Amino acid sequence: MLNKISSYQLFAITFIYQMGTSIIFGFGGSAGRDAWIAELVSLCLGLLVIMIYISLMRFNPGLTLVEWFPAQLGRWIGTPLAFLYPIMFLYIVGRIIADIRDMVSTALLPNTPLLIITLIFTVIVAYCVYGGIEEVSRLGELFLPIVLFLFCIEIVLLARSGVLHTRNLLPLLENGWQPVWNVVYPSGITQSFGETLVLAMFWPETKHTDKLMKITVYASLLTGIIIACFDVLGILVFGNMFSGLLYPLYTLLSVISIGKFIENIQMFGALYFLMTALLKSVIIMLAAVKGVQQLTKMKSYRVLIIPACSISLLLGLTMSQNIAEHIYRHHFEILVPYIWVPLLLILPMLLLVVTRFRRMIK
Repeated sequence: MLNKISSYQLFAITFIYQMGTSIIFGFGGSAGRDAWIAELVSLCLGLLVIMIYISLMRFNPGLTLVEWFPAQLGRWIGTPLAFLYPIMFLYIVGRIIADIRDMVSTALLPNTPLLIITLIFTVIVAYCVYGGIEEVSRLGELFLPIVLFLFCIEIVLLARSGVLHTRNLLPLLENGWQPVWNVVYPSGITQSFGETLVLAMFWPETKHTDKLMKITVYASLLTGIIIACFDVLGILVFGNMFSGLLYPLYTLLSVISIGKFIENIQMFGALYFLMTALLKSVIIMLAAVKGVQQLTKMKSYRVLIIPACSISLLLGLTMSQNIAEHIYRHHFEILVPYIWVPLLLILPMLLLVVTRFRRMIK
């Protein structure tokens, strides 16, 4: 059942997965007009983190993320550590459902019950997960040109609207490097780039594993450059106000005005957000159920889809009361330092050290 994902499909799902919800929330707002610098620095360091993941894949050929730990640390230590990843995946899908809940109810459908919004999204996720990695790969193959086309159209429309002011980018590093570094570590490295570890659940199923590193690096470069471009566009339009906007890239579309004919095209932003959020949720949910299947030696992961999606839906509805609590408390104070840093940075680095040490002994 291997060799399902082509090189183009791997590039597509990697790029759209890494874009995720950053395409609507923006990145590095706390760095102000230097947010784009923080993104480029995060890209450089994030590529080093991705190299660690790919090294682990090469040291454990044919094994997925959750199989690395029992293979290197033994069943009694490795299996409990590996189970932490499916649990984290369910939590992250719950966070994306909460993102959908807040964004759609705030900006698009304010009078629609939250349960209806989140339930419809979760049902679509479950349906796509049921199709397996082949269907997910085709979905990414379809979404990639649409996202890139919308991005190019947005740049053209903003330029024609006369709202881009280069003076808003200056002065660079007005407050020094400290605000930039505060964005870069730990959230900048883990968001998008550290999260790429989820795709290690599917790397053994690619047709050309020898090209995996090149494809992943190219996709990550494109992700980092486009997010930096979004930040630059937001700063060119809003200046210092960029750091205070909740949905800066969505708000960016509201300023487009050409001949009083092309105006208020926020649906571009909605398409961005829904496509990338959907594909990211499907990939993470599929990784969660396949991880549990592999660790418990179940015959099929499909029996786990409804329970797993139900857990994520419950989390998405209950983890926060409002958007401020969801982003500033749960993301920056809980998710990043206590979940992402240990599971996306510390454990993979320790596993790489153990793996290399065992190879040296042999």
